Amino acid sequence: MTKVTILCEDIDQERFIRKYLICRGLSSRDITCFPKTTGMKVENNNASILKYYPQILKSYRRTKNSQDIAVIVMIDADDKTIDERIRSLNMAVNKEERERNKDMRLPNEKIAIFVPARNIETWFSYINGNQDCNEQDDYKKKTLNTTERITLAEASATKLASDICPQGLDENAPYSLHHACNELQRLQLD
Repeated sequence: MTKVTILCEDIDQERFIRKYLICRGLSSRDITCFPKTTGMKVENNNASILKYYPQILKSYRRTKNSQDIAVIVMIDADDKTIDERIRSLNMAVNKEERERNKDMRLPNEKIAIFVPARNIETWFSYINGNQDCNEQDDYKKKTLNTTERITLAEASATKLASDICPQGLDENAPYSLHHACNELQRLQLD
């Protein structure tokens, strides 16, 4: 069974990814968060994702030949494009490649990069029935406490895995969600 390491910004993203993977048949114990955290604490931001990405990539490459492992990186687009966020990750890995826009992942590497635009709450909004959501508006509900945020993330992941993915995404789904579905193929989970 593939062991997956998640590098993400916050508890919403971590629980969304974790629940989605569990719905796809992975065991909870085969999913870890980087850096290792306990309880309901995942407190990264874009800067820390860029800081940790080279480390996680190096660690993956050291062990990928001896273990069945995969990596999922999630970073909100915020006011950037998906390509700009991925380029910033590539630049964090190899400053010399900055001008070439080269993807630092090799084609056979099980590394998926998800870039929700504007943020993960856009995906939650779409998944939960807002067919008119867009990737410019901020759908973050600042009034939700941590437990409510986790519940929303897990319910959205379950709905995506069980109700939406089996039929395929509608063409009006957020572009960043389509992009993530394509990235998911890199993990070779099926």
